[in-house]
Amino acid sequence: MAGLPPELEGLPVGVLHVSLKAEVLAANACLREWLAAAPGTLVGQSIDTLLSRAGRVLYHTHLLPTLRLHGRVQELSLALRGPQGTLHVLCSARLLQTPDGAVAQLVLSPMRERLRIEEELSRVQRSADAAPLLLFECVRDVDGRAWMSYASAGIVSLYGIAPEAVHFSDAAWLAHVHPDDHAGLQISRDISATAMSIWRAEFRGRAGDGPWRRHRLLAQPYAEPDGRLVWYGTIVDVTDAVAGEAAALERDAAEQASRSKSEFLARMSHELRTPLNAIIGFSHLLAEDLHRAEPRLLNRVGLIQNAGEHLLHLIDDVLDISRIEAGRLRLQLGPVAVEPLVRQVRDSLAHASQKRQLTLRWHLPEPLAVLADDTRLRQVLTNLVSNAIKYTRDQGCIEVRAEPEGDRVHLTVQDDGPGLTPAQRAQLFQPFNRLGAERGQVEGTGLGLVISRHLVESMGGQLTLDSEVGAGCSFQVSLPRAEPVAEPAPRAAPTPCIADLQPGTTWELLYAEDDPVNALLMQAFLARFPGLHLRVASDGRTACALARELRPDLLLLDMSLPDMDGHALLAALRAQPALADVPAVAVTADAMPTERARALAGGFQAYWTKPLDLHQLPADLTALLHAQLLSAPSP
Repeated sequence: MAGLPPELEGLPVGVLHVSLKAEVLAANACLREWLAAAPGTLVGQSIDTLLSRAGRVLYHTHLLPTLRLHGRVQELSLALRGPQGTLHVLCSARLLQTPDGAVAQLVLSPMRERLRIEEELSRVQRSADAAPLLLFECVRDVDGRAWMSYASAGIVSLYGIAPEAVHFSDAAWLAHVHPDDHAGLQISRDISATAMSIWRAEFRGRAGDGPWRRHRLLAQPYAEPDGRLVWYGTIVDVTDAVAGEAAALERDAAEQASRSKSEFLARMSHELRTPLNAIIGFSHLLAEDLHRAEPRLLNRVGLIQNAGEHLLHLIDDVLDISRIEAGRLRLQLGPVAVEPLVRQVRDSLAHASQKRQLTLRWHLPEPLAVLADDTRLRQVLTNLVSNAIKYTRDQGCIEVRAEPEGDRVHLTVQDDGPGLTPAQRAQLFQPFNRLGAERGQVEGTGLGLVISRHLVESMGGQLTLDSEVGAGCSFQVSLPRAEPVAEPAPRAAPTPCIADLQPGTTWELLYAEDDPVNALLMQAFLARFPGLHLRVASDGRTACALARELRPDLLLLDMSLPDMDGHALLAALRAQPALADVPAVAVTADAMPTERARALAGGFQAYWTKPLDLHQLPADLTALLHAQLLSAPSP
């Protein structure tokens, strides 16, 4: 047979003429290129040499018989043996009659792109079916009839129905949607169709007779030329997510409420401490002025001072409760020696016990240490012993014992007061519940025991009570035992008093304070020390100007001034070379530990909280001025 005509030779598809005896008669350039064959090399070969094994079977069992029977074959998949491996082609063939006899003409199109697309579609289908959601195509005719023309396998898990069940109407799907949600679902689709906007809906659905679950639908509409609308979208089970969102909203609301409460309490503490500074401070000065001179007035001033201190304790207790509830209570756990701590508590409460003629017995059989926060454990023990002093009968007895037991240490406070009934014991650790004592003359807030229990538990311990009516109360604090703590080395020398620092010297102090009453209190208190000279500035700008003029020996800075805060004022003062090393004290009504830590880290040498402790203030002033004296260059 002669070669192929030129129009077939140059086609971008393979053309092959084969005799009915399977002999290759001609092959065009495109086919030769696929098989990397030179011109003429394929002619005379058997077509079996060009086909894969499966291709040979199809050729002889299907293609040739069909050609002989019908004279034509459409789109039969064959596989050629190419130089790079199997080459899949789509074959269409017809039977030609030539002068030399019948010839099979095969036209071959490569299937690489088609196979790639089919594989991609298969992968997409597998992904859609494996996804934990329903992918769908929804069609609505011009007459309003709607159905899902495609649904992924997710429809089985969401609604318990097969994908093909929804191909003709909405009924099969809507049967698994809560009846009360049908109308809203269809209205949302109508709105999407009218505005050509995203179809959004949330509704209840279920599989079979299972529980109702919350489903969320999102779909994008497209308009077809024939007037139909098609939505492509997803349906997802959002039951758990909605519950999680609701829980998160509730948690955020609770946290915001807790923050607001903490901020409110901190603000109220600040606002209350400022006037308390004047009440407690001036009553302290009045008591000293009236000592031995006016017993009647002295008693009244004492009542003012006691009332102020009681209010201060209440403020501190409320702040502690707020920190505990908000989870912001910070503890520093370490070995704490029991004997020195008990001694401090005993000394601090000695006056109160003597006033009621109580006997305090302390049993510390051996040196013991516990794992605790030193400050907070002292607070707990002070609360327990103070309560015992309040409620024990006059001339009664209070015992404080420390006893080791294995890896624990038990601190017990036993009184011989009236004891508690079972009903009272059940309400003992409720905030502000004083079990009826509020109707008596014993002062209290009903917070001390609540705070103590939280503190002990936060330190890894336990606070328990043993009590019977008429037999008193026995509170026991159980904490992890620690290795005994070495006694601190004695100080080299006591710090001198202010008058002895440098006789005849006048110390210049600058106090930045915008509250005139607090400024007056500081002036009245320091006037008792002849060597101290105080100047007051009511704002930060005035303080900077006075500092340049005075070059003070000590800076007392209120942390909340009209024009700047204490941190900014300290930075401005430190910028003056002459004041770079002058000790500075933060004086503030903010008793929050975070602010104290921030001030000390920011360059302040001390942090004094209002109401000021006027008993401690002389020692603190002496220490600061003494340090300044030691750091001054020699003349």
